[in-house]
Parts: sequence; C-alpha cells; structure tokens
Amino acid sequence: MLSINANLIIVFIFVWITVFLLKKFFFDPVQKIRLKRDSLLAEEKAAREKASREMAALVERLESQLKQARQEALATRQALEAEALQARSELISQMQAEYRRQVAQARQEITQLTQELKSQLEAEVEALATKIEERLLN
Repeated sequence: MLSINANLIIVFIFVWITVFLLKKFFFDPVQKIRLKRDSLLAEEKAAREKASREMAALVERLESQLKQARQEALATRQALEAEALQARSELISQMQAEYRRQVAQARQEITQLTQELKSQLEAEVEALATKIEERLLN
C-alpha cells in the first residue's frame, strides 16, 4: 500500500495554494475581463441594432416625405397645366371674338363703301346718261 508521508501532504497543500492563488490572481481577473468584454459586445450590438432600426425608420420617413412631396409637386403641376389650358382657352376665345368683331366691322365698312360707290356710280351713270342724251338730242 501507499504510505502517506509529509511530502505528499506538503505537495497537496502547495497544489491547493497554487490553485487558490491562480484562481484569485489569474482566472478571476480573466473571467472578469471576459464578462466585461461580453457585456461591452452585447451593449455595442444593442446600440448597433438600435441605430439600424432608427436609420430604417428615418429612411422610411424620408421616403414617405419624398413621396408626399412628389405627389404635391404633381398636383401643383397638374393644377398649373389646367390653369394654363384655361388661360389659353380664354385667350383663344377672346381672339376669336375680336376676330369676329373685326370681320363684322370690315364687312360693314365694305357694305357701306359698296353702297357709297354704287351711289357715286349711279350718279356718274346718270350724269353720263344725261350727257349722252344731250349729245344725241343736240
């Protein structure tokens, strides 16, 4: 059998003292550093995910605002086009009315001038007829 002597007990005590010292001065600080690193990584991951969610929300909000601005611009453009078409239509109507008025006035002037010329021509015809008649009768 094995005999237990003082060397075995001293080695046993030194091993336990070494284990205790290693645990206290090496393993515990390393474990604390690992836990701290893990917590920092978890915090960074949470912050990154939060920033990602905020960025996605911001992008969505900006896209929504951009879509709304495009719709407003389109509505404004359509309103301006409709207004321009209305103004064009009114201008064309005014021009047509002015054209018709000028045509009617020109026709009236032509009719009046024609009547005056007919009257002058009739007077000249009568004068010529009278002269011809006098010459023939003389």
